[in-house]
Amino acid sequence: MRTAARRGDRGYAMAALLVTLAVMSVILGMAMPVWRTVVQREKEEELVFRGRQYARAIALYQRKYAASYPASLDVLVEQKFLRKKFKDPMTKNGEFEIIYQGTLAQRQAAQAGRGAAPATGGSASDQGRGTQSGQPLTTPGSAFGSQSAGPQGGVVGVASKSKEKSIRTLDGKSVYSEWQFVFVPAPATGRGAGGRAGTPGRGQPGPQRGRGPGGPSSPFSQPPVRR
Repeated sequence: MRTAARRGDRGYAMAALLVTLAVMSVILGMAMPVWRTVVQREKEEELVFRGRQYARAIALYQRKYAASYPASLDVLVEQKFLRKKFKDPMTKNGEFEIIYQGTLAQRQAAQAGRGAAPATGGSASDQGRGTQSGQPLTTPGSAFGSQSAGPQGGVVGVASKSKEKSIRTLDGKSVYSEWQFVFVPAPATGRGAGGRAGTPGRGQPGPQRGRGPGGPSSPFSQPPVRR
């Protein structure tokens, strides 16, 4: 009798274990898609952050070297404009696609041919792009080009090599390879070439107004009248 009771208890324990495993498999099956979505969103945020770091470094390089572009990403790291070479979180090898002056227009034309909206310019730190539609690119050796760049010109930014579709939409683009993070300064307007200081894609820093003696709108800009 005791042997039969023990066998019955073992049978009930095995059945309970099988039911528990079945329930856990169902729960894991429901949680896996949610977990993958969370991980993908975190990778997208990291991609945007790293891409904008490159655009910011190129903007700082331009301000120091008379609006010229770096010849490579290593130059940004060597001269302390970039802390390190960031990897592409959306690919296995982690290599970004480097966008040069000569290839930027080709990429924009290819995206426009696939029905993508053309770039409208703006801040690279706010939009991850900072390009101007129809703006002519400078060539190596010109007043605004990189004198040490190759035949494609200097480096203007980076883009992911992943062809997968994204969850987030950035600048109307839903494919990671179309998320380009570049810096091209806005053209000069009638008010001068000065833009908002420290903002990539908005031109070079302009004169400061009303920030101390001698400023254009400062009350101390005119000498006192002696009586």
